[in-house]
Amino acid sequence: MLFLHRWNRPAGSWRPVRNLALLCIAGGMLAACGGGNWGSGKDASAQYRACLNKVSALYRYSGSFDGYLSKAKKIGRRCGIRSSTLHAGLGRLNNRNVGVSDYAEADGIELREQIADATGADGVLLARRRGGNAVRDYLAYRVTPDLVRKGRSMRKRYRRLLRQIERRYRVPAHYLVAFWGIESRYGAVTGRHRVVPTLAKLGYRSNRRRFFSSELLGALMIADRGFARLSRMYGSAAGAMGQTQFMPSAYIYYAVDHNGDGRRDIWRSKADVLASMANYSIKRGGWDTRINSAIYEVRLPRRLRITRTGFYNRRPLNYWRRAGVRRIDGGALPRSRETASVFLPAGCRGPAFLLTRNFRAIMRYNNLIEYAFAVAVLAEKIENRFRIRKPWPRHDYALTKSERAALQRRLTRMGYGRLRADGILGEKSRRAIQRYQARKGLCPSGHANTRLYNHVRGRRSGGGYADGGGALPAPGPVIEQAEAQ
Repeated sequence: MLFLHRWNRPAGSWRPVRNLALLCIAGGMLAACGGGNWGSGKDASAQYRACLNKVSALYRYSGSFDGYLSKAKKIGRRCGIRSSTLHAGLGRLNNRNVGVSDYAEADGIELREQIADATGADGVLLARRRGGNAVRDYLAYRVTPDLVRKGRSMRKRYRRLLRQIERRYRVPAHYLVAFWGIESRYGAVTGRHRVVPTLAKLGYRSNRRRFFSSELLGALMIADRGFARLSRMYGSAAGAMGQTQFMPSAYIYYAVDHNGDGRRDIWRSKADVLASMANYSIKRGGWDTRINSAIYEVRLPRRLRITRTGFYNRRPLNYWRRAGVRRIDGGALPRSRETASVFLPAGCRGPAFLLTRNFRAIMRYNNLIEYAFAVAVLAEKIENRFRIRKPWPRHDYALTKSERAALQRRLTRMGYGRLRADGILGEKSRRAIQRYQARKGLCPSGHANTRLYNHVRGRRSGGGYADGGGALPAPGPVIEQAEAQ
């Protein structure tokens, strides 16, 4: 520390130094009291982690919306957020803002917009409407020729910046551009919802109160530290912000200031946007820097047992090489001890893909298989003009959430395991489906569609669209169709 001695300084120079020292002391006291810009992201991460220990009283609150807001202000002050910031963010909200009609908006319309905006699940809906596969139609909906063309243009325009970020984080540039394109169409679509009011409504009324209440405090913390102004904090209907579509917690933990201007600006700075995505992919996603690709379309040898495939059947990549799995063009797979899985998203009649560890790193960004396919395919199209060669089956109708739950109940009754009838086909459900298919002489891919659903129910013939004919059923609600299968 530099000590200043009054008697060693020229006459008249003490007053400016004294004022500067007083300002520094005042700034330190203000920071200690929880106000102003706290500086580094590490400080913000520590503050937010400490705040999470206090949030239980907020999401467990069951009173009025006004009471929820009052408790949010109280807990926010305990978290070190200034009263002025809490009043600016929450002061204008009240019970009149969340009336009976707004309940429907918070639980229904906004959540449906959340799914459509953040995951593009409208493409999943088209699977029922067109008679196709959910992954195939999601890709057709999200990875458009225009998005690919713009992606190549962005890769060329920002090649110097992308080269810098790729050298630092070792995430391939074309995957960063693909994240950017899928999340916000290269910054063109970032959301029109005010983040703090959106998170307050969702924290009060949604079925994920803990998550959204924690994110609400994170958003207020971002504003309190001066990272972003409340008036500029706009995002999706789920509260995801900026060109990266980060939730507030992701911003606090992973956003970076790549251009060195003192701000982590994921709204306007292309450098901060792309570097933040790379930082997230490495630190949270666990990107494997030794293998650049997340996906390979592959050709399976006849001797390979289909029961060894499936999204959850992960084996070392070298195992698949020795088993005779090759790229669709006949080329060999890369050598690696990292695990990968062979996935048949349309069953045995459709294309097969080898999903590397990087595919799961993409899913840490958005835990939807269809989303990860969209990012991976867009990246490969930008870099290698990738195309899926094997045709998709024409009639491969997706199941609604209620049908998936009914399938789980029926498999449980038939003795294929104790499955939770939640409509989400996770690892246990997929393995149960494979066991059923193998026992019944079907191809044991673990893929669930209406053909399998009717087979389990004993409707093996005359099932209308299950056999490729008849009228299509009406598509289910957006929220049912968008659940990860």
